[in-house]
Parts: sequence; structure tokens; C-alpha cells
Amino acid sequence: MSKTIAIFGATGAQGAPVVTQALAEGYTVRAVARDAAKIKEMHPDAIAVSADLSDEAAVVKALSGVDAAFLHFPMPSGPDDSATWAGAFFGAAHKEKLPLLVYVTGGPSGDRFPSSTIVDGITDGMNAVLGSGIPSIVLQSAVYLENLQPELFAPFLRSEGKLDYPPVPQDLKMQWTSHLDQAKLAVAALARPELAGQAFEIGSPDALTGAELATHLSGWLDRPVTFDPATREAFGQRVGDALNNPGVAFVLSDLYGSIAALEGDAMAVDTATLEKTFGVTLTSVADHIKSWG
Repeated sequence: MSKTIAIFGATGAQGAPVVTQALAEGYTVRAVARDAAKIKEMHPDAIAVSADLSDEAAVVKALSGVDAAFLHFPMPSGPDDSATWAGAFFGAAHKEKLPLLVYVTGGPSGDRFPSSTIVDGITDGMNAVLGSGIPSIVLQSAVYLENLQPELFAPFLRSEGKLDYPPVPQDLKMQWTSHLDQAKLAVAALARPELAGQAFEIGSPDALTGAELATHLSGWLDRPVTFDPATREAFGQRVGDALNNPGVAFVLSDLYGSIAALEGDAMAVDTATLEKTFGVTLTSVADHIKSWG
């Protein structure tokens, strides 16, 4: 009999690939999100469970009887959201004696990065999970490769062949994490309770300078692409204005300020050790980009 796992945020960019990967590996998947109809449309082979992360009783039902769970908190819209979600989730997890949690940070964290409001907040959240009393494995993502696809982040890429994202120095080797590689690692971790209590920095193979990334994007778009990074303030403002959310402008400016303070390959992750630890094969950034079509 296959194990049953609950995957929260099952219709989002983080959780949806985890559902797909877990189903492909034969798990019974309890796909959890607020909109049951959307879950059924996206994941017809999963068990659709409607639950809001702020509703502890609903989270209890979602976790009832599962062997493990995957969790990534969405972007908060208010200052109290993260604490509310964490309180409801871990309250429910203790009531159900959740055997194993795989938690994804959703952004850079840990001592590798210079202190900033956002990095410190993500790191505090990671440490709270590890200290929650629930057996947990934390996957510390870098910056998501799929950010390159929407014009919101790279508005001049297709029209002018100009890549002004990410807003980092020319010589910094940027570590990227694909949602698909993250899903491989998350599903592998769901079967590795002996790794509970540990955090792992994750990424897709090959940290790249902006110029190296532009070369791969040139092949994808079949046109020359040059890397000419925006300032972090201009980038944050652009996205914040587009979303009509000043908070997003601060978050992005603050985050990339911390990343930009790194030098050379200081952001690079040892993906070979990741592959060995979790028994997976990760896909290079170049091959991910080729697969975008």
C-alpha cells in the first residue's frame, strides 16, 4: 500500500510540481489548497482537500492519517499572516502527530547571506520549523529560475534581447532553483525521515553569471541577449508598481541587496552532494531553459 502525503499549496507554483512528482512516484497524494475545484482540474489523480492555512481545524483534517506533508507558505498579504499560518499548521501537526514535514523556505536563507530584513525573516522561519517539535527537513531554495519567464521580471528580454534581471553584479555567479528540481528533492525527502532536523541548501546545477545566463537565453529565444542589470531599487519599484504593492518593492529590493553583496561564486550550492544525499538527478539550468519551448 502506498504512503499518503499531504501537499499544501497544491495549485501554486511551489506545490503543483510536488503533486505531479509524488503522483508519478506512486504516492497517494492529498492535494491541499483553498479552491477544491481548481485542485481537481489541475490534479485529477490526487485527493482534493480544501483548507485555508489559517484554519487549524481544516488543517487537522488535511493532515489526518498522513505519513508526511509538504509545506511552503505563500507570500503574506499582511504583517500577521505568517504567524497565523504557522500557529494553525503546527498546532494541527502536533494534534495529528505528523510523522514528517518537508518545508521549503521559498527564498535565500542562512548565514551565507548578509543580514537583511527579508533574509533574516526567512531564516527565522526556517529555524522555527526545525525547533517546532515536528520532525522536519528544510529545503533552502535559492532564487527561482522560473522568475525569468514572466515579462513582469524581464520585460525587455523578448522585445529587445536585454536581460536586466536579476539586479546583481556582472561577476556574481547566481544560484538558481527550478521548481521542478525542488519537487524532485522534496518528494525524495518525504521518504527520508532519518534526515529530519537538517536543512539543505538546494539549487539546479551550475551557478551562472548574468552573461552566461544570457547565452542560454539567446539559444531559447533564437536572438542575441545581453545582460544589463537594473539597480535593485529600480527592479523592486517596477514589480511593486505593476502589482500595486509597495511591500513587494521593499521585499525585492531588500532581498537582492543581500544577494548582491556576495562576490564570485559565494552563492553556489554543491548540487553533486545534493544528488548523492537524496538519490536524484537534477537538471542543468541550460536544459531547463531549452525545455521551456
